[in-house]
Amino acid sequence: MAVSSLLRLLSFFVFVFVFVFFTIFVDGQCLDDKKKLLLELKSELVFNSSISIYLVKWNKTDDCCKWRGVGCDDSGRVISLDLYDEGISGRIGESSSLFQFTYLSELILASNGFTASEIPNQFHRLTHLRRLDLSFSGFMGPIPSTLASLTELVELKLSNNFLTGSIHTFHNCKNLEYIFLGRNNLIGSLSHLHFQGLTNLSILDLSHNSLNGTIPRHLFTLPSISYLFLSRNHFSGQIEELPIENQSSLLWLDLSANRIEGTIPNFFFQFRNISILKLSDNLFNGTFKLNKIRSLASLSELTLSNNNLSVDTTNMSSSSHRYPYLSMLALSSCNLYGFPTLRNASYLSDLDLSNNYIGGDIPSWIWEIEILFLNLSLNHLTDFQKPYRILNTIKILDLSSNLLISELPLLLQSNQSDLFPANLLFLANNSLTGVIPTSICNISQLVVLDLSFNNLNGSIPRCLLEDSPDLAVLNIRGNNIGGVIPDAMTGNCSLKTFDVSDNNLGGKIPKFLASCEELVVMNVGNNNFDGNFPCMALPESLKVLVLRSNRFHGDLTCHKSWPNLQILDMSSNDFSGRLNLLNDSSWRGMMLENPTHARLNRSNSNFLGDGSYYHNEVTLTIKGLEVKLVKIWPDFTSIDLSSNRFQGEIPDVIGNLTSLYLLNLSHNSLTDAIPRSLGALTELGSLDLSSNKLTGRIPDELTKLDFLSFLNLSYNHLTGPIPTSRHFQTFSADSFEGNAGLSGFPLNGSFNNPHRLGPSPSDDSEPKDEEIEWGYVFAVLGYVVGFGSIAWTLLCRRSLRERYFEKIEEVADKIFFERGRRRRHERRVRRREERRNGLRRHHH
Repeated sequence: MAVSSLLRLLSFFVFVFVFVFFTIFVDGQCLDDKKKLLLELKSELVFNSSISIYLVKWNKTDDCCKWRGVGCDDSGRVISLDLYDEGISGRIGESSSLFQFTYLSELILASNGFTASEIPNQFHRLTHLRRLDLSFSGFMGPIPSTLASLTELVELKLSNNFLTGSIHTFHNCKNLEYIFLGRNNLIGSLSHLHFQGLTNLSILDLSHNSLNGTIPRHLFTLPSISYLFLSRNHFSGQIEELPIENQSSLLWLDLSANRIEGTIPNFFFQFRNISILKLSDNLFNGTFKLNKIRSLASLSELTLSNNNLSVDTTNMSSSSHRYPYLSMLALSSCNLYGFPTLRNASYLSDLDLSNNYIGGDIPSWIWEIEILFLNLSLNHLTDFQKPYRILNTIKILDLSSNLLISELPLLLQSNQSDLFPANLLFLANNSLTGVIPTSICNISQLVVLDLSFNNLNGSIPRCLLEDSPDLAVLNIRGNNIGGVIPDAMTGNCSLKTFDVSDNNLGGKIPKFLASCEELVVMNVGNNNFDGNFPCMALPESLKVLVLRSNRFHGDLTCHKSWPNLQILDMSSNDFSGRLNLLNDSSWRGMMLENPTHARLNRSNSNFLGDGSYYHNEVTLTIKGLEVKLVKIWPDFTSIDLSSNRFQGEIPDVIGNLTSLYLLNLSHNSLTDAIPRSLGALTELGSLDLSSNKLTGRIPDELTKLDFLSFLNLSYNHLTGPIPTSRHFQTFSADSFEGNAGLSGFPLNGSFNNPHRLGPSPSDDSEPKDEEIEWGYVFAVLGYVVGFGSIAWTLLCRRSLRERYFEKIEEVADKIFFERGRRRRHERRVRRREERRNGLRRHHH
């Protein structure tokens, strides 16, 4: 009995020992050949050891199944590799040891830097692969067709790369549940793709590409589809009606920013569980009855903005019907003439009714909703319906471009005790009167204050600068505000945009601006500021500096630099001396070692470097006309020092500013020859050196500037023949007149310089101010504070700069054409009057 008990006990210990041995020392232990392959893979990959968390710790001594980022099955075979954000760069070769892990079911290489390399074609060897994530890794080129042979694939993530070409059909991958191909450069239609067989497909993301054609009807009826993202493509045509029965899986449908036409299909409103429906920025037309959304009890977001729709908001109000989950409604540019009644939308937090025809008073019920973001800009609103009490939940209020005529204090206080709460306040382009009240300083965490283009007077309250540490944008442009700017800010300065232009301000530029380390736009133009160049008041963070049309004087001596400066306008002042400022070699913002590469890099970046949303405007002189740029492209660079008293030669080092598009040094007293180094400015589109004292010949190097579309060298002392080239001959005689020693075409089509044809340099003629709303000049991302995020698609077939400035030239040329037509008409009218007067005198 005792022996049998002892044997049973011994057998138990033997079983436990064997189980523990095989569990610890056999099951899950990395196979030697797999460890060798992993170390080979590590040696193949180029990675940053300061960023790497996993790869950097792989070594020969430890069990590779215990390495971070490596997963094994019970037999010690590697089935998972997670190398997310490991600082890997370079490329993966077709013969890489990666493709010898034939039991791999999960591979994650996302957020690395495989820039300028293609996805290898060998993935078909990983026949067990179920999850492949190559997103955010810089891959370019086509999607390998071999991916379509991975029949076990469940999740495919290739989004946020630079992939090109068409999409392959994945009809053999019956298990696919998630496809992410968004934010690439994919082209072609979807007509050849057979999604019908993907009965498990839950998420399809093809957004932010260049896909075209019609949207296949069967995408809307896939049995498991929950999220369908097709926004930011070139899809066109109409979406025909479909019979939808018991379709409850679709939760999110985004078709925004395409070219889809026709009426909005009724079957969209049969997706009973849909939560988000985005149809904005298309070509949908007809009349849409907003009360259709009553059938969508789960709807939280609806965007219909910027179509060709007329939205009918009648029958929205009902005591028995509520909108329990509706949080965002965007009806911008929907031909609205009145407010939709949304009293029962108790959770509405984001309402955009901008760019419509809504007039009269803002209804009081709108303040009864705990709204966060309200955009009523670009309407015909005149006042507030009384009584009203603005709840302190509102964070962003945009009432710009309306017909508001009250005094500003009435808008800032809803009654005697409740202060206006908005952190971002837009009241630009109205007819507001009175002074800026000191009560505005009590707004908690004021971030944006835009009061531009109103009829405000008085001065800038000292407390506005002293007690607003979070203020990022102060724009009071285009008012009648006078006095001096208080040098009041003593604590941290958060200013990014400081625009006080077009007022009656005087005195000195306040020194506190030098402590604003994030200040990017400083515009004090068209005021009465005086003193020397405000060198010490200008922070090094500046990208836009406008001092035009003031009373600044003296030379430009300064020992500071502005490495990010892109727009510099100091025209129409009384500056003198030499152009020493242009000798600064630290203006990296205007230098491109590789223009194309740098242009593409900067085009993907935010103009002010953060995620905020605010459009900066700047007025520049382009082709002799004052033009308002309402959106500033990150690659736009310009220097305007015209109409001052600068002397001496043009510095030769100006040729280092290789990204410069606009250079205007006209109406000064510059001497010596035009530097040959200007020929290095291959991006130059506008060059104005007129009305100076320049001598010598026109450098042949200027004929190499193929991008140059405007040239003015008139009224100097230039001599010799005008250089000849196919491009240079396109400039008219106006570009060269007033130079007695010049000869050759196009001066009157001969080698003899004609008599003076235009006004002399001393004529005090101001350029005509043309206000151009360039809505199609798209800034991605300029520094924008507003509603939501403005996304955009990069087209890489043509130069971004070329397409942008094509619009500039198109508009400017149109202005010149119209201007010339008006002048010709005026001359004809004048001659007619002269003839009539002559006949009258003869008759008398």
